[in-house]
Amino acid sequence: MRLADRVILHSAPEAPRTLTELQLWFKALARPKKTSLRFALPDVSGVIGLLLSAGLPVSVAIGWLAPRTNGEVGRLLRDLTANLELGADLLAELDELSRYGDSGLTELAEKLKLMVERGAGVSAQVFELAGSLRAALYRELLAKAGSNETKMLIPTVFLILPVTVLFALFPSLVVLQQSI
Repeated sequence: MRLADRVILHSAPEAPRTLTELQLWFKALARPKKTSLRFALPDVSGVIGLLLSAGLPVSVAIGWLAPRTNGEVGRLLRDLTANLELGADLLAELDELSRYGDSGLTELAEKLKLMVERGAGVSAQVFELAGSLRAALYRELLAKAGSNETKMLIPTVFLILPVTVLFALFPSLVVLQQSI
């Protein structure tokens, strides 16, 4: 169990009172949060690499970045920082972060653990990780755009094209009908 879960400092969120509040609450719980993580992780890892190259330790770099980051990554970094402030071990928290389920976040956590364990400078590798995450995100978005382009052909072929053909043929058919 995580350290922040054992220490009762955080109050529980207020329970929803009405049916619409309950529906909104369930929608917020059901939303996939990993999409925001994929979009923010390249920038966050680039900033962490920049902070590490400036000579900051990993815990200080994460502590500086956590309140300045929004979304799912910011929440994860704020939880990690809160646990570190409560006395948790940095390696255990990075190991917990690597179990989140995202491959990019796992790789970032493993690189940071390597830096803490061996004292090796990994800021260049974190920069390369940020570049590879950006490239993977770009490829994924390009593939999604390609499939959306194919989906957009359906209304074009079955709706717009027939209407255009009717507009082109209708005056000719009217003239032919009047001449007969």
